[in-house]
Amino acid sequence: MTNAPYLDNDEIEFVRRLAEECGQLAISMHDSIEIREKTGPDDPVTSADTALSKKIVAELSSRFEGDQVISEEDRTHPTTVASNRVWLIDPIDGTKNYIKGNGQYSVMIGLLVDCKPVFGFVCEAEAGKCYYGGPGYGAFVRYSQGRVESIGEQYALTTDSTDSADSQACVRVIMGTRDRKRNPWIEEIESVEIIKTGSIGLKVARILEGEADIMVHLSGKLKTWDTAGPAAIALGGNLEVGTLSRPDLNFPLPELFHNEAVIMGRGGSLSWCRRKLTDPNPMEASGKS
Repeated sequence: MTNAPYLDNDEIEFVRRLAEECGQLAISMHDSIEIREKTGPDDPVTSADTALSKKIVAELSSRFEGDQVISEEDRTHPTTVASNRVWLIDPIDGTKNYIKGNGQYSVMIGLLVDCKPVFGFVCEAEAGKCYYGGPGYGAFVRYSQGRVESIGEQYALTTDSTDSADSQACVRVIMGTRDRKRNPWIEEIESVEIIKTGSIGLKVARILEGEADIMVHLSGKLKTWDTAGPAAIALGGNLEVGTLSRPDLNFPLPELFHNEAVIMGRGGSLSWCRRKLTDPNPMEASGKS
């Protein structure tokens, strides 16, 4: 395991421990959380979101002086970019799942350099796992017992079409609940199996662990703190990260959301999505009526 291009090993360990500590804090706070509406009844936030946000922002700001740190739970968000190094934080991605107590949430931290995802951390606290990595470094999972495993090499990009999502008999696609409701036709595409899981970070983890092939968010408007950490880990694990029109994922800071579909998955994912998910009549294209 070598240094990442933009973080040394001590810095990686510092942020990984911070993510894991916050994951444990989320577990310990669960039974006593206060819940309120943020933008409306469908957008809850808890006292745990706020507490974790404050802790992560304070510790990153102290350790990485000069870097800009942005959290979903900040009272206001910047209108300018003050540094070429920007940390994006989602203290609890999947707050609804956290409230339900089903474990489908994660603590997510991502580092952008010049608006590119270079390193990420996703702590799945309930499962005792922390995923981390980035391009030029690799993708890894650390278990609560201390064991570390490399993940993702078997999904390296390849020119051999027999090892790509493009040629699979059945493609396992992960979509969020709201995205599935807005795009019900995707379940009518031939040879598609819909996989259901929570946080964006956990969706990427399931792909890296071989349990799914593609994560797609068709409806747009994903926030950059939803994607920065997972995208970096995905790239570290040799997954494809892009959109229906681009071979990469744009982080248009200081704007904080993506205006187009977001795709992360194993080799062939982008071409598969462009063939299957942009047809004007997908049900007809799939042979369904």
